[in-house]
Amino acid sequence: MAASATHDEIESDLSNAGSETTDRFTLSDAAGELYVVAKELFLSSQAAGTFLVEFECVGRKERTAWSKSTKSQRWTSRLTFPWPSSGSDEVLKIRVFHRKKGVERLRCECEDIIGDPRVSEPLEKWMKVWKWVEGNGSELRLSFCISLSTLAPDAVDRAASEDLVLPTVLDPSPAIEDSLDRIDHLADGASVIQPIEASLGAVIEAVDPTMRIVEDICKIHPYAKLAFSVVTAAYKAVKAQRDRDNEMNGLITIMRETYKTIWDARRRWERRDNLDLVWDKVSVVTVDCCHFICKYRETKNFVSRTFKNVSSRTDETIKDYKAKFQELREAFQGVTTEDIHDAVMNINVIQLKLLEEVRDLHIDMNLNDMIYPTGANFDPQKVCLRGTRDYALHVLRKFAGGFSVEEAATDRDPSILWVRGGAGTGKTFLAHRLVELLTPSHKIGSSFFFNYRNLKDAPPHSLVPRITQDLASAHPAWKHALSGIIGSNRGIRQETSIFKQFELLLLKPALAVHISQPLLFVIDGLDEAGNSKGRSELIEVLATRLHELPPNFRFVLFSRPEQDIVDAFSKHQHHTVLEMQGLCSKDDKDTRKVIEDRFRDLKKLAENRSWLTDDILSLLVLKSGGLMIYARTACDFIIDAHEDGLARQERLDLLLKSDKVPEMDELYRTILNTIISHKTARRRFRATIGRVICLDEPLPFAGHVGLDRGTTNMHASAVIIPKLGSLLDGTNDHSRSISLIHKSFADFVSDRKRSGDVYHVNTSEHNRILLEACLSVMEMDLKFNVCGNTSSDAHLKQDHNSRLISVELEYACNFWAAHLRRTSYDSATAARLQKMCETNLLYWFEVLNHTQSRSANFGRIPQECMERMIEWCQVHFQFFHDLRRDRTHFLQQDNADLTDIGIAIQRCLRDISNFHMESGPHVYLSALPYVAPTNWVHHQYRHLFHHLPVIRSDLWAAEPLVDRVLFQVRDRQTAFSEHARARYSPDGIYILVSSGTHFVLLDSAHYGPIWSKKRELRAWEFSPDGKRIYLLGQSLDLEVIEITDGTCCSSPIRISPTEYTIGAMISPDCRYVICVSRQGTLQKWGTQTGERIISSTLSEFHLFEDDGEVRFSQDGESLIQWGGERSGYQIGYWSAESPSPMICKGRTARIRRAICSLDNARLFFHDGDCTIGAWNLHSGQEMWHSEVHEQLRYPIECLAASPDNQLVASGSENCTIRLWDATTGHLICKLLQSRRGSPKRLEFSPDGKRLFCITSEGIAYVWNIELALSTPYHDAPPISGGSIYVVQMSTDSSLMAVAVGLRVIQIQETKSAKVLAQKSVKAQDHLDGVLAFSPKNSLLAYSDDKHCIGLWHWQTPEQDHHLSERHNDSIRSLCFSPNAELLLSASDDTTIRVWDIQSGNVLPLRVIPIHTKSPYELDCAFAAIFAQSGNRIVSAHYFDLSLKVWDVDAEDSLKQRIDWPPDQDVKLAVSPNGGRLLSASKERIQVWNIVDGQLSKFGQNLEADHGDVCSAAFSPDSCKVAVAFGDKTIQIWDVETGKKFGAPLHSHCKAQTLAFTPDGRQIMAASTADGLVHTWDIATKPSTLPWKSKPADERWLMPDPWDGWVYDTGPDESRLFWVPERFRPGFVWSDRHHVIGYPETRVDISDFVHGEEWTRCWKGPTSAISDSAS
Repeated sequence: MAASATHDEIESDLSNAGSETTDRFTLSDAAGELYVVAKELFLSSQAAGTFLVEFECVGRKERTAWSKSTKSQRWTSRLTFPWPSSGSDEVLKIRVFHRKKGVERLRCECEDIIGDPRVSEPLEKWMKVWKWVEGNGSELRLSFCISLSTLAPDAVDRAASEDLVLPTVLDPSPAIEDSLDRIDHLADGASVIQPIEASLGAVIEAVDPTMRIVEDICKIHPYAKLAFSVVTAAYKAVKAQRDRDNEMNGLITIMRETYKTIWDARRRWERRDNLDLVWDKVSVVTVDCCHFICKYRETKNFVSRTFKNVSSRTDETIKDYKAKFQELREAFQGVTTEDIHDAVMNINVIQLKLLEEVRDLHIDMNLNDMIYPTGANFDPQKVCLRGTRDYALHVLRKFAGGFSVEEAATDRDPSILWVRGGAGTGKTFLAHRLVELLTPSHKIGSSFFFNYRNLKDAPPHSLVPRITQDLASAHPAWKHALSGIIGSNRGIRQETSIFKQFELLLLKPALAVHISQPLLFVIDGLDEAGNSKGRSELIEVLATRLHELPPNFRFVLFSRPEQDIVDAFSKHQHHTVLEMQGLCSKDDKDTRKVIEDRFRDLKKLAENRSWLTDDILSLLVLKSGGLMIYARTACDFIIDAHEDGLARQERLDLLLKSDKVPEMDELYRTILNTIISHKTARRRFRATIGRVICLDEPLPFAGHVGLDRGTTNMHASAVIIPKLGSLLDGTNDHSRSISLIHKSFADFVSDRKRSGDVYHVNTSEHNRILLEACLSVMEMDLKFNVCGNTSSDAHLKQDHNSRLISVELEYACNFWAAHLRRTSYDSATAARLQKMCETNLLYWFEVLNHTQSRSANFGRIPQECMERMIEWCQVHFQFFHDLRRDRTHFLQQDNADLTDIGIAIQRCLRDISNFHMESGPHVYLSALPYVAPTNWVHHQYRHLFHHLPVIRSDLWAAEPLVDRVLFQVRDRQTAFSEHARARYSPDGIYILVSSGTHFVLLDSAHYGPIWSKKRELRAWEFSPDGKRIYLLGQSLDLEVIEITDGTCCSSPIRISPTEYTIGAMISPDCRYVICVSRQGTLQKWGTQTGERIISSTLSEFHLFEDDGEVRFSQDGESLIQWGGERSGYQIGYWSAESPSPMICKGRTARIRRAICSLDNARLFFHDGDCTIGAWNLHSGQEMWHSEVHEQLRYPIECLAASPDNQLVASGSENCTIRLWDATTGHLICKLLQSRRGSPKRLEFSPDGKRLFCITSEGIAYVWNIELALSTPYHDAPPISGGSIYVVQMSTDSSLMAVAVGLRVIQIQETKSAKVLAQKSVKAQDHLDGVLAFSPKNSLLAYSDDKHCIGLWHWQTPEQDHHLSERHNDSIRSLCFSPNAELLLSASDDTTIRVWDIQSGNVLPLRVIPIHTKSPYELDCAFAAIFAQSGNRIVSAHYFDLSLKVWDVDAEDSLKQRIDWPPDQDVKLAVSPNGGRLLSASKERIQVWNIVDGQLSKFGQNLEADHGDVCSAAFSPDSCKVAVAFGDKTIQIWDVETGKKFGAPLHSHCKAQTLAFTPDGRQIMAASTADGLVHTWDIATKPSTLPWKSKPADERWLMPDPWDGWVYDTGPDESRLFWVPERFRPGFVWSDRHHVIGYPETRVDISDFVHGEEWTRCWKGPTSAISDSAS
């Protein structure tokens, strides 16, 4: 029971509570953590004391027990309170008391309103205690969780409450356990923004214990050591940074001087105990300031692409901090506690501002790249006229304020208001005005305006991300909660499921954050959020889930009363409905205000006063019938009098004389009859308006006129558009796009019944006309060098010729395929498309490259166009399925050429990076030469060009394992369905493929489609005789169809299980439908009668949770189940032979999928650790599981077992398929690679020779398994898409160690790239970045993120072990002694350690502390190496700016110190003969003699100017040294002369490791960019190359991917050519250069024209003559 009362006392109090108390409620399962807000550090469990929580409600106080520490605490006691019979809401007050050294103090408190628990469900509630008690400062925060119930205390359901955990969005990350503010990030110049939550524990351990001053200060307060060590490290690192701001240096100097002042004044302090609080504040402010320095340094180079407003706030913060630290310093000089306390308190405001600034950096990084719509914003041009709709706005503002708008008195107060009204009632104008009025008072939470023309940029799934991001911008607490949610699941940023978005992005943060004031969310145009199917998920979420949000979240939804929306909202009562007509009924004067406003200028003219009278305007108001859009359109029609022969007065009279009921259709008909008076004009009108409606992107006037050139209505737009000023926007401003003023006009002309044949627009027909116009414009305007480029070196940003591309040509090139997919197949269009591909393909690519800045999605445009063209050819065959098969075959054959051309172009685009190089000339100069000689594009176009680079690539010779790429099995716009799958018929003749919404039958011989149907299937099965297919729909309706034509041959049968079905299948003999329910009921239903035959209950089915998954074996006799929150680590197997299930346990990660082999002897699974494994179903024992390195940490998506039970196929997220030996678990062949999405479904053919695959993009592949098995696994490239952290070559260059992914090391031969060994490392996060080979290569040393050193005997792995005593900080360097008996390690913990590994002792033989000249300074070795046969150690120090020589055996180990520039990139190498040392960094490269353990200069500094140093090495004869630089070059010098040995060697990646071959005739290098080995022949001096690449960042530690451009080495460094991404890893830069582990690509430019001569590459439109270069 609580500390304040016993259970019996409470029961007595409750019984005597009086007549008002008739019930009681309990509060249970309080949980929380106490932590310091300013630093976000957990207090130590010993030093920080304990705390309790006091709750007060209904006049009664109850307390929890005292916690054991400030860390995560849960109280199981139940606190009971009386509840008054009045049933009114009560105030719950929460107070937090903190106890330290026996002293109890109130720290913080808050209060909340609790509703009547008798009328509500038991409530789980959690909040933050944020109201600080005056005098204690904003130090503490409490998060907790409670449950409310009216049940008696002994009736509370413990099973449910014990599972309750605090939501993670408010859990502070323990700074002592994470890693931000480590000194190495300051020293290394880390340029990546790290998380705010920092691990300062490592820093504490890293400080030199001999630092007198810090140790003495620590006696006063323990935080001082931490603060001062960080300050010192920051000062050294920032001082050395060349681009550091002088003001920042000044701030650090003042901080340093302040601490010196504190030290000087220490002896005069009389009462040190009274300064505890002062020291708390001094240390907190100092550490936060150091965080600020780190973030300043890291974000300074990234402002342009991260947070653009940081710099201005930073300048102000620096000035404030300098002033306050100076004040603090002067206060300490005064040596009075009061002065010091006042100075610290004055800093507090700045400190809190600084904390928020730095925290925002991390939060904003989490929120980057979230979906956010464009074009759905508030538009001030669309607000209703000021002074109108006042009553409607009053009602809506009342609703926004939290009041009910129900007409009748009711207890309901829905937070959702649906305002519905017909076209033209002014919904959008009203919505915009509402947003305009409430925005200044910050009452708008978010707004969203759907527009049917803008769905591409603002689709339905962008609504929820828009709302949550708008809330995050306005409410820091929401932003913090949202960041926590996304931080744990970064994939949610691009999630398109609206249900998942609502759960994670709206509901979860809404429950975590309390926003007190009402917020209004305005959503307009629901009826324009796509068609009924496209908006169905959005409407369902709005109708069924919005009410779950807090009641102060008020939603106003505007839409037309479309049937699907009405049906969705009519099923639920969580909303109020208002009709626009009723809402605006009291605003009857508004129409007059609008009309008077429109005619105000005309009324001022004397000639109009006779007819534009108030009485006439009153008649027009009456005619408008209250419709705002009617009034606006009528006024525009009257004012916009044109060449139709009618004056403005006559137009007004025409409208007033009509006796029809005022409605928009009649107005539109009147306007059109007036301005479109004859037959030709009406034909032109239909052509123009049809185009306006069907365009994917609005065009200006010139674009419409230009498209007319490709139609039979040459002058339609020029004649018609100027007449339609009352109906179209942009008619009077040719710079604006033409668009409809109101959607009701599109509805009018699109409906034949409303507009009649005269004005009706058939959108299907106009899409066809638009397609023809696009193709005509492309035929007329596409040509070689369409932009008139004078030089191939011009960048698009510098190229002004792209304006020569007309608006209509740009539109045609971007959107022709969009109109194609909306038309039916016809042979004439197919012929035009084929001609376009045969003659204008490259010119089309050129235009797309020039307009890429206006088409952000260029990389997908050509691929999407080809996809749509192929779909158009292949999908439309279904219209001929009722013809004779020979005729159908003829029709399919008619467009087979176009399909093959499309597939060839797709393959070409994938190989050549979609021809996207942002340069028109290089479509011909660079992209075309890389097209494979076997590709149709090469045969069609290569002979038209000469003087191009000649390419020789081994990639072309690689034989693909894919047998056939089929067409897309789903619509490109449709998300991948979990019900998509494929199945071969028993005889293997057919393949039935389902995309979830459609299914198609294919001929497995030629993969041609036979027929297609639209239906969602749950399961299907081929009949045993192969003549029929049994289909089971999602609603368990059974249908049988003929395999020949897909016609139904039986009456539908409905299967009706009595319980919710979670799995169903059709038995292989097609006699039964087998279902299993969530309760474990297994039922069989006859397929002939639909009657239930068998029903039984699976035992122990309850061991698995409801959200688990089930799968039947192929014969239907067995069932497996897995998944769920608690049961997700096991698999249950039920078989007909055993009444009890076999439970397969032992996995440490959640099971993701499981299948049975065809003989039911094995069960295969994959889990969340990317592991695949197998269980023996006879013995129940695990047979095998894969090692983590075999999957490279990419999640597995699907599994399939071969018919002979010998193979298992797995598809991974990195678009690869692996084939495993089902018995041993070994990988047995080369990886199969998909270039079009990750594998989602796999199916073996009955003979096991083919593997059918459906990818996440809906592409179907068929793989040749026989061919795949002929390529052994070890011959494959060692790394396939894994992130490479470290590469290290052995000294003799024979081996290379590669750290792949997070926890994998592999060793491979450098000459063959063959993988010799692989090892999984049990690191918490990843390898720490250091590897070292022993002299004879039998041993590999590595470090992990726990600062431990591992020794891998990779040839005899049973000898592997770890050195037991670890470093206290990151390890910088590892090095073996020449005799391999000792291992040297240097760490940021300011020690160098020597380990005797030969003796087997796992403790260090020697620990060498690194001292500095000043006790105020911190130092560590960035590189350390053995010298002079292992008796000496040479180390490089960044903070101390020196090289140091150490004697391993001497007590006073430091023997020599040499000044060295402050470079972080210092690399050390010892010559093989031991006589010389090379020290290389950006500022200096020096060779040293080593004599008697001392270093002396040998010659002058070696000249170089290539950026940071990445690696360095001596040749085997010690006569040459090689240094690799950040500009991706390697320079060799002759040691004796100090002269360069030839020109630099060039590559496209930085060489992080370097080694000479034993004969010294070659040099090898490797990079973390791709893990490939590059070799150069250096038997003779390398010559200067004619080309080079340009590095974007020359710093040694920064990744710098190559963009593919090759430049001239001349002074102007002009661009020569571009290399597609696929060819870059194997690109060879000279005849001396080779790449191992990837097919090489070589380029000959001896006959290459470029620059101003580039147009000579085109031969012109000559006949197909074979060119020698081709």
